[in-house]
Amino acid sequence: MGGLLRAKLEHEFSCKLRDIDVGTYLTQYIRDYYVESYKYAYPEDALGQNRAVELELEGTATGRGREWIIVADLHASFRTHRTQSLEFRKEQLRALQRGLKEFQDEFGVAFEADLNRSSYLDVSIVTHNIQSTLDKLDEMTADRATSGLNEFDKSFVHLSPLGTVLVIGAWNFPVLLALDPLIGAIAAGNTCVLKPSEVSEHSTAVLTRMLTKVMDPTVVQVVNGGPEETTVLLKERFDHIFYTGNTPVGRIVMEAASKHLTPVTLELGGKCPAFITEHTDITVAAQRIAYWKSLNAGQVCVAVDYVLCPKNLQEDLIKNVIGTWHELFGEDFRTSDLYPRIVSRRQFDRISKLMESAKEQNKIVFGGKSEAVNLYVEPTIVTDVTEHDELMQCELFAPILPIISYETFDEALSIINGQEHPLNVNLFSDNQEQIDRAKFL
Repeated sequence: MGGLLRAKLEHEFSCKLRDIDVGTYLTQYIRDYYVESYKYAYPEDALGQNRAVELELEGTATGRGREWIIVADLHASFRTHRTQSLEFRKEQLRALQRGLKEFQDEFGVAFEADLNRSSYLDVSIVTHNIQSTLDKLDEMTADRATSGLNEFDKSFVHLSPLGTVLVIGAWNFPVLLALDPLIGAIAAGNTCVLKPSEVSEHSTAVLTRMLTKVMDPTVVQVVNGGPEETTVLLKERFDHIFYTGNTPVGRIVMEAASKHLTPVTLELGGKCPAFITEHTDITVAAQRIAYWKSLNAGQVCVAVDYVLCPKNLQEDLIKNVIGTWHELFGEDFRTSDLYPRIVSRRQFDRISKLMESAKEQNKIVFGGKSEAVNLYVEPTIVTDVTEHDELMQCELFAPILPIISYETFDEALSIINGQEHPLNVNLFSDNQEQIDRAKFL
C-alpha cells in the first residue's frame, strides 16, 4: 500500500492504521467519499457506485493513482454524449468567461508575483477568444455538404469531438497558453484534463481555483504538479494532446503519445530572427524590436531571438533600441514597475550563464546587469556575434539581444537557413524582391 494513500486514510479517519486495517478503511473511504462524488456526477448511472469502486480498486491494484481515475472519469463522461450538445458547450464557455471576470483581480496579483507584469494581456485575449468562439460556434460546427461518389449518394462532413484531451500549459503566459487550447477542446465537444505549469505557481493556483469553481467537473479537471505528475498523465490514453513548451519535453510528449497513436499538437519554441535590410526605416525597426525583446522580459516563443543587421546600420540600431527601452522603462530598468522579471531561479541561472559567456568575450555593449534576489536581468545587447557563439546554440527566452552583422542579403539568408526552422521571421524591408525571396525561408 502506497505511503501517500496510507497517509490520506490516516488523515481522514484520524488514526494510525496497521497493514491489516488498510483494506477495510480504504473500502469505507471509497464508499463515503469517491462513490458519492461519482453518483453526483452521473445521477443517471444506476451502476455508478459499483463503477466508482472498480475504478479506485483497479487503480490501487495496478499502482496507478489519482491521475488514472480522473482520466477514466472523463472518458466515461464523454461517453454519456453530454458534450455533443452545442448549448452545453456554450454553457461551459460562458462559465469560463464569467470565471475570468470574477477572478480578474486575483490573476493581477498572481502575475505580479510570478512575472512582475500585468495579467491584462492573457485575460483580455482569452476573454476575446471565448466570445469569438461563442459567436461562431454554430457556423463552425455545422454539417458541410460534399459531392457524392455517385449519383445515388448524399454525403456530408460532420465534425465529431475526439474524446478526452490533455492540455499541458506553459509558464510564460500561464492563463493564455492554458485556456486557449481548453477553449478549443470544449468548443469541439471534448472533455479535458488541464496540466498548468508548476513554475508560475501563483497564477496556476488562481487558475485552479477558478476552474474548480466555475467548470463542470465531469468536463474539465485540473492536475497540478511537476514533471512527475506530467509523466504519470502521459502514460494514460488520451484522444489528443496539446503541449506548449520547449523542444526536449516536446520529444518526450510525442514519444509517450506514440504508444497509443494519440495525435499531438506541439507549440514549441525556436530562434526567431529580426532580419533588417538596407531598405528600411531603422528607427521603426529598432522600436519594434525593442518592444518585442522586452515583452515579458523576452520570455515569449515568438519574440525576436537575434538580429541580422547590415554593418552600416548597426550603430543606429543600437542607439534606437536603447532609446526605446528608456522610453518604456525610464533610466533605471530595475526600479521600473513595468519591467518584467524572470520567472524562476532556474531560468535566471540559465540566462546568467549565457551572459557570462558574452562578458568573457567582451561582446556586451549595453546592459548585462542582474540581481538573483529579484530575478532581474537587465535588457542586454551583444554585438560581434557569430553563428558559433553559445548565444546562437539555443532559444534564448531572455532579454538578451544578439546582433549579427552581415555584408550581403544572401549571406543573411544563409545564416537563417543554418538554424532550425523558426516560428517566424521579422523582416524589415521595403524592397519587394527581398520580401518575395524571404518568403521561402
